[in-house]
Amino acid sequence: MDFEFQEVETIDAVPEQFRGLYVEADGKFKLNETYKGVAEAVTGLNRSLKASRAEAKALKGSKVDLSPLAEFGEDPASIAEAVKNKLSELEGQLAQGDKAKLNLDKVKQDLAQAHAKDLEKVNKRAEALQSQLYGLLVENAATTAIAELKGIPELLMPFVKTQVNVVEEDGEFRVYVVDPQGDRRYSGVTGQPMSIKELVAEMKANEKFGRLFESEAPQGGGTPPGGARRPSQQPAGERSSVDKIAAGLAKGQARARGGLRR
Repeated sequence: MDFEFQEVETIDAVPEQFRGLYVEADGKFKLNETYKGVAEAVTGLNRSLKASRAEAKALKGSKVDLSPLAEFGEDPASIAEAVKNKLSELEGQLAQGDKAKLNLDKVKQDLAQAHAKDLEKVNKRAEALQSQLYGLLVENAATTAIAELKGIPELLMPFVKTQVNVVEEDGEFRVYVVDPQGDRRYSGVTGQPMSIKELVAEMKANEKFGRLFESEAPQGGGTPPGGARRPSQQPAGERSSVDKIAAGLAKGQARARGGLRR
């Protein structure tokens, strides 16, 4: 995605997944210094990914390097003819021992394998860069949404990632929320593709995932921390059996002391 995180007049000019990185100042929107490292990483990965794709495309369209066989000709047809002539010449010269054989198919196969390895190396590098870029796009949007809804990013992030997919459309990477079958989900409010923030809000309302968010229930109400309640006092005149036994023992001790004084 060709986006350089420059200052903009309106936040709508910033792709949705990057809006959480911007702050408003003097009527304009600019990158929050806190996320400068994230922005630089996304920009660098995006440029590297484009360069790798261009390199892979150029390599795929290039011709097989036949320079090692230059002594036999300049193109495959002339090389094949020269090799056949050379083989006939060698076989005619050798009167004894094993016949010298030059396997043209083997040469072609070796060259094709070398070309395929180079192409595979470039493709793997492009895939690795793309994977890193996808991760940044998803984690940035998810972290912002989770923080706004007072969730725990470390615990919620794995569950969010399983419900999103990154798609490249018209040269831009877009993050979409999907269902377990991989189909794109849509907002019941806007009718547009569901955003990650809407997904996180849905998870907060879910009984299972709601435990990973801070409780919004008001504190107080006379209940001490932990939800424990102090036992209510016994109404006057209604003593428990323990109280009655204690009172009886106290009276007995008082009588005993009175008898000793006599």
